[in-house]
Amino acid sequence: MTNIIKIENVWKTYDLGKIKLNVLKNVSLEIDQGDFAIILGPSGSGKSTLLNLVSCLDVPTKGNIFFKGKNISEFSEDELAEIRGKDIGFVFQRFNLLPHLTALENVVLPTIFQGKEEKESIGLAKNILESVGLKERLNHRPTELSGGENQRVAIARALINNPEIVVADEPTGNIDSRTGDKIMDILVELNKKEGKTVIVVTHNNDQVKYGNRIIRIKDGEIVK
Repeated sequence: MTNIIKIENVWKTYDLGKIKLNVLKNVSLEIDQGDFAIILGPSGSGKSTLLNLVSCLDVPTKGNIFFKGKNISEFSEDELAEIRGKDIGFVFQRFNLLPHLTALENVVLPTIFQGKEEKESIGLAKNILESVGLKERLNHRPTELSGGENQRVAIARALINNPEIVVADEPTGNIDSRTGDKIMDILVELNKKEGKTVIVVTHNNDQVKYGNRIIRIKDGEIVK
């Protein structure tokens, strides 16, 4: 299977005046197309920093990151933004929905930056929202939805530009465990039925069961 992301000897260091903090230390890993990868680690382990690098939100201090065979380690912000817009869909712990927009409007929003036709985008957004069980919630704003419903809106928004990769940062962190299981089931379905590469960052050991690739990180290093 072809790797879609390859990380080679990556370091991420933050300069804190007199102190240099190594958040990631000589990390190497590969994620293949079609993987359901779980990045697992406690708070402060470096997992969110690793996710930022994997999802083209940041570049390493040292080392190389290859995305679909291209070394993106020294890409400009504009080049990284193009990859994020076309190839990666993001699901965040706190949903990051705009409170004054409806569910439908929140999902359509990313298509504006890709120059897609509004009518086509609205139709696609309705279909995706229906597929995640929100057919009756299209015109509800985030404050009118439950946490689980908001997270499903966030997943729909992540899918609107048909990305190859769906990245989820603690996607069940703000919802109860039963609803969290339903969210994970949606991500599994995207992986199994649509062939999306899914990358989930979590501190929850119970979610290991969902992944075919488990990446354990501790103190900035891959431990297993």
